[in-house]
Amino acid sequence: MLVLDTLLGISALFGLTAAAPSGHSPNMAGEITFFEPGLGACGQVHGPDDLIAAVSHIRYDRESLCGRMLRVTRDARSADVRVVDRCAGCKEDDIDLSPAAFRQAIGDLGLGRVNGNWEWI
Repeated sequence: MLVLDTLLGISALFGLTAAAPSGHSPNMAGEITFFEPGLGACGQVHGPDDLIAAVSHIRYDRESLCGRMLRVTRDARSADVRVVDRCAGCKEDDIDLSPAAFRQAIGDLGLGRVNGNWEWI
């Protein structure tokens, strides 16, 4: 009976693990800053008026994220942006935005680096 209980417990554990998300929490919190776009890691050229983002090298190198959309929010502001680049200096949940995306989601570029939230959409 103990063996059966153990096997049922192990199978339940694996069932819960398989149902867990694949490393994407619904809402990430990190530092948000901006960069001057050009030729991005996804192979496309973008400008400062495009609503785009660069995700951390940790996320970018782990899975294919080119073209994925995410929503950046801070206070009552938000912007939906497309991933087009890799940020070598970012921690895992940090992101870089184009100047236009930063202004829309965060505010004045003079803020520089702020804490904010983002999620995959």
